[in-house]
Amino acid sequence: MATAKFTIQRGKVDLKDVTIAAGTAEAQSDTISLNIDYTNMTKGDVLMMLDELKQKVFASPFPPL
Repeated sequence: MATAKFTIQRGKVDLKDVTIAAGTAEAQSDTISLNIDYTNMTKGDVLMMLDELKQKVFASPFPPL
């Protein structure tokens, strides 16, 4: 199963700060899961980080690993 995990931290929003690693299998294929620890985040923080993840996917080779 081909999977990837993208990680970004609040305040680190450069493409170089978004890491890509092996992911874990989903219950079904063709699925994206998003886990957000929003303890110290605003909605604006989350939206900015999601935009950076989108840019990382766009800029990286595919498949990502």
